[in-house]
Amino acid sequence: MNPSEPLKAAELLARNLRRLREERGLTIGDLARLTGISAARLMSIEAASTQAHLDEVSLLAIGLGVRIAAFFAVE
Repeated sequence: MNPSEPLKAAELLARNLRRLREERGLTIGDLARLTGISAARLMSIEAASTQAHLDEVSLLAIGLGVRIAAFFAVE
């Protein structure tokens, strides 16, 4: 990826989701149990190989205790 190009939404979500999950010491399995989203689906979202549905993003925010905007913050 070209550093001067902005990240796509799925890539930004993936990067921040992984960071937030790891900061909380959660595994994919832990997050799956908290959100009701399958571990396989979470792995796809974290790999940015699929786009998350808005309902899933909402469940992830609730499960991680963050606002939805946290997934799209550029750091």
